[in-house]
Amino acid sequence: MYRPRPSSLAVFALLALAALTVGCSSPPEEALLRQFFRASQLRDNGTLSNFAAATFDPRTDGVVTSFDIVSVSEERKTPLALQDLAKAHEAARQADDALSKRMQSYQNTNMDAIERVLKAEAAGRPATGRDAAVQAAWRKWRDESAVSSKAVSEARSKLNADRPIAELSLQQGGQSVDVTGGAGELVTKDVTINADVRAPSGETTQKKMVVTLQRALMTVGGQPRTGRWVITKIAS
Repeated sequence: MYRPRPSSLAVFALLALAALTVGCSSPPEEALLRQFFRASQLRDNGTLSNFAAATFDPRTDGVVTSFDIVSVSEERKTPLALQDLAKAHEAARQADDALSKRMQSYQNTNMDAIERVLKAEAAGRPATGRDAAVQAAWRKWRDESAVSSKAVSEARSKLNADRPIAELSLQQGGQSVDVTGGAGELVTKDVTINADVRAPSGETTQKKMVVTLQRALMTVGGQPRTGRWVITKIAS
């Protein structure tokens, strides 16, 4: 059976087309950035809330009319120990609550003396007699309360440092995932672009920007989850 062999010209054309297709393919980050800048121009906060924690306000930052990706950095991974951080925060909160109850009990028992101590302190006078012992005890209570409150605040800050990004990255259909029940990694990469930016005044200039993307890779409830990329920072 006769089967025509492709001519060298046809083979060359196919190879050229394949090379052109590869050369013209867009980086995977491009679609996300285009969606971000388009939604930013329209001030479509509903769309932006699905994949962005950073902002590019057309009223102050201008409008990106076009951009080219210059480079994409290597991915960097940092641990996401949200489960441990949540436990630490809860332990600090419970300890603070217990201290507050003991402090309140002491205050209720010694209310009159504490009021005299506070008046003496406000007037710059030393407490005397039994009030001096109450003053020393009350100062200790206040110092311990300040230390305990600071511990709760620091534990909360550590938990909330990466928690919002992890939740946004892993949410599905607008439903949040309880990331405090899991652990994993936060992946970060930087996309450098040259962008044409139309300022609110109407003038267009080219700016070099670095857009930071992050996503969570976690195991939550025994199930591995791969989050989507979230735009977390834009630096000029």
